[in-house]
Amino acid sequence: MANTLLQNNDLTYVRGEAQVSLPDTVSIQRRTLTSDGQGGFAEGWSISYPNISARLGKSGNTETINGNRQEAVVTSTVTLSYSQNVEESDRIIHSTGTFEVTGINASQTWGTVRVCQVRKL
Repeated sequence: MANTLLQNNDLTYVRGEAQVSLPDTVSIQRRTLTSDGQGGFAEGWSISYPNISARLGKSGNTETINGNRQEAVVTSTVTLSYSQNVEESDRIIHSTGTFEVTGINASQTWGTVRVCQVRKL
């Protein structure tokens, strides 16, 4: 009986085709720590991956209380190619603003894309 599950070449093909559904361009920033010469560190950000194909999507709204003020927080997703290197401490720069990566959904069997949960800074 023939194997009806995805073969490696099938999965490679589907991952390649997923690129077509990524119409936006983003850059990924990674945090850098530099010694301040006094025993501490200064935080900086540098672009590690420029001009990456992506898709930005809105995933929902939440409300938080900050002090005595109610604030609306818009949560979004950024979809990247399956093989794209991205970490939860990264920032993603899109033409609409800078987003902080809050989670990454990359552990699916037969995953074809990497989906990042983000919030706008």
